[in-house]
Amino acid sequence: MKFQSQHDLIDPEVRPAASPFEFDGLDEAAGDDDSGASTDTYVIDENGMVVDAPGAKDAGELHSGPKPWAKPAAFLLSALFVVMTVWNLIHLVQGPPPPAKLTEFQVKQALYLGVMRIDAFRRVSGVTPETLGDAGLPEDGPYTYRRVDPAHYVIAFSGNGPKLEYDSSDPKDRFFGPPKELLTMGEKQ
Repeated sequence: MKFQSQHDLIDPEVRPAASPFEFDGLDEAAGDDDSGASTDTYVIDENGMVVDAPGAKDAGELHSGPKPWAKPAAFLLSALFVVMTVWNLIHLVQGPPPPAKLTEFQVKQALYLGVMRIDAFRRVSGVTPETLGDAGLPEDGPYTYRRVDPAHYVIAFSGNGPKLEYDSSDPKDRFFGPPKELLTMGEKQ
C-alpha cells in the first residue's frame, strides 16, 4: 500500500518531487497508524482505491454509497419528469386553446381601427381603397369591406364575437362615440 496526500488523487501512481518516501509496509489490521501524518492524506491499495483516510471512522465511510436522501429525490424527479412529459404530450395533441370571445367593446375598438386605416388611405389618395389590402388591413381576416363609391364604403368586423357594421355615411363620433374613450387600453365597464 501507498501513503499519499489527497492532492495526488488526480494520478496516484505519479509521485510529486516533494514527497520522496512511500510506506509499503503499512498494515491496517495490525493498527499501524502514523500519528504524525497530516490530515490531508489517504491510503490507497494496489488497485488505486482509497482504503483509509486519517480522521475517517472506517474504510466503508469513504465508499458508503448514495446518501439517504438521494433515492427519494431521484424518485420524485423521475415522477415529475413523467408527469411533465404526459402534460406536454396532451397539450401537443389538443393544439392551442381557442381564442377568447371578444366583447362588444373590443369589437367596436377593432372596427374603429379599421375605419381609421381606411380614412387614412382616403386622406392620402383622395378616394376610398378598392380592397382591404390597399388600406393595410388583412383581406382574409375578420374584416369585410365593400366600396360603394369613391367617397363611400361599408366595413364590418366579425371576429370571435358579435358582428358590427359601419357605414361611412354615418358620422364617426355618433357611431363610435368620443375617440378618447374608445381608444383606452382597458375595457369599457
